[in-house]
Amino acid sequence: MTSPYLAPCEQEKGQMTMESNDRQNSSTTGKAATGLALFLLAACGAPAPEGRLSAAFDAEFHSRPDGYAGLCKQYGFEFPEEPKQMDPGLMYKAAADGAVDVIDAFATDGRIAAYDLLVLEDDQQFFPPYYAAPLVRQETLDRLPALQGALERLSGLIDDATMQRLNYEVDEKGRKAADVARGFLVSKGLIAPDTTPGSGDAGKIAVGGKQFTEQEIVGELMAILIECTTDIEANRKLNLGGTMICFSALKAGDLDLYCEYTGTGLVNILKEDVISDPEAAYRKVKRAFKDEFGLVWLDPFGFNNTYTLAMRKKHARELGLKTISDLAALLTSNKP
Repeated sequence: MTSPYLAPCEQEKGQMTMESNDRQNSSTTGKAATGLALFLLAACGAPAPEGRLSAAFDAEFHSRPDGYAGLCKQYGFEFPEEPKQMDPGLMYKAAADGAVDVIDAFATDGRIAAYDLLVLEDDQQFFPPYYAAPLVRQETLDRLPALQGALERLSGLIDDATMQRLNYEVDEKGRKAADVARGFLVSKGLIAPDTTPGSGDAGKIAVGGKQFTEQEIVGELMAILIECTTDIEANRKLNLGGTMICFSALKAGDLDLYCEYTGTGLVNILKEDVISDPEAAYRKVKRAFKDEFGLVWLDPFGFNNTYTLAMRKKHARELGLKTISDLAALLTSNKP
């Protein structure tokens, strides 16, 4: 039968549905399997044989150079069966319920803690740093001098734990991204509770975002701060899709800015090798994007949304898994 869990992944490979230097994590949880797990197992196919681990990844992780293929090459392993493609919003629950054993995850996703998952340490430092920062057209900064100052008020303000909490408020508590973003800005004293947008007389900008929760929250953070501290009108174009959709729109002038991640800029857009040092990676993308595309990386927000692998905590402990190297050794030893 056709599974509603797998249908969203029947998209063109490379179309990104989720991302952030929150890139990926493998998680496991100690919760017992539920009815959803049984449904998922039936929908996704038979479970892996006893002693063999199964995996589910989002469509982009299957196709990115810093995704599954590169990970297998770096660590020298592969799963006995091809990992399932699953919508990012469903993978965490599937892992928690035992429908799959290993998933890719994003370091700042609030569902890692919510579903009691364990992130496997990337002990060989395969995944590049994914620090998030505003990516802006130089033409827009020249046209609206107040814009850069407004955005730089967010510089270094959001660490991993804070971004994970903001994501949790939306994903698990069901709050609106705009409300969560505004509450954060008020809590940091960047706007007052009763602050309203300025006149908009200075000009208009289009604030974009990829199609996942964190991007919507960060997009709202930028838009609200801009319109409440300047006379710039900020039009939202959030949840557009994947990396290349937003990047192409920015280059074409359909967007003025969006939040991008250093690792994505380095590996997915520039097609460069991984640079593990965060500062060196930032300097590389900042220089290359300015020279090649006329796009400016402003100061990072502070959080690193790197990719990870994740599993249920109980399962990982039973197998003695703490790192991706541990996982690789187990998979290699279980080869027929």
